[in-house]
Amino acid sequence: MEFDVTRLVFAAIGILIIFILPPYLDGIARRVKARLQYRRGPPLAQTWYDLLKLFNLPSVKPTSSKLFTWAPYLALASAITAALLLPYGNVVPVDFGFNLVVFFYVILMVSVFLILGGLTVQNAFSHIGSAREMKIVLTVEPLIAILYGVMAYNAGSLNIADIIANLHLTPSLILTYILLAYALYVESGFVPFDVAEAEQEVIGGPLGEYSGRLLGVFYYAIHIKRFALLWFFVSVLVMPWVGPINTAVKAAEVLALQFLLTVSFYPIIAAIEATNARLRIDHVVKMNTRMFFAGIIILAMAFMGW
Repeated sequence: MEFDVTRLVFAAIGILIIFILPPYLDGIARRVKARLQYRRGPPLAQTWYDLLKLFNLPSVKPTSSKLFTWAPYLALASAITAALLLPYGNVVPVDFGFNLVVFFYVILMVSVFLILGGLTVQNAFSHIGSAREMKIVLTVEPLIAILYGVMAYNAGSLNIADIIANLHLTPSLILTYILLAYALYVESGFVPFDVAEAEQEVIGGPLGEYSGRLLGVFYYAIHIKRFALLWFFVSVLVMPWVGPINTAVKAAEVLALQFLLTVSFYPIIAAIEATNARLRIDHVVKMNTRMFFAGIIILAMAFMGW
């Protein structure tokens, strides 16, 4: 009974982190970027204030398409599902076999619904943004699939918890970590890879016609997606090397480590965003293609036992 209660407590903490932390992480990034630009910056909760304001505003719907209305909610459901598949301490709120494959697909669906939402309206900027997002998805997702495959082959499992428990340090795994950091950064849509929204060029791209509550839901989904990708990276980066997590105290320590590293990575991300200009879409495609072929080489190394 004690074990079940402990798991329930860690699952509840994980769910609270999923729903509450992501906007605060964006607030940290906004504060860091402001300080780098010699500004005071907004409070850490500013992103939450913005979201709550949007949630309370009605949405102007420029089309009668049901997909325009449902796309933000489906994107949010996908992002939350992806976050629930990740470990929080030694507990995965939604744990079943092959959940690495499910994680890959549901996190991808956030981008898919963003694309579909942008294509439902008669707006050239929305269509351009959706086309850019599609190009990014088609070039970075194969790379992510290969890197996930390297980790699954290394650990002998497609279950995220089993992968974390059974990874072995090899040259191919080290290279996988490096490329995974790049791929997940691109997938998150941070500068300089935010070419789909590109407010100064295509007026928000797929989100250009969204407003009020629907826009707030889309933003919330994007924040949770970014959190899930970073939490996944932190988990596979540190948890395999902390030893067996067989007590509640050790699980709490690991959860605290995951939390602190996730928060610590956001100032680095903010610094990269503040010191880089947005890339052109053709440059992003070329970079992703080169990284894809590098990923194939790493996969071959893993098959050879390196």
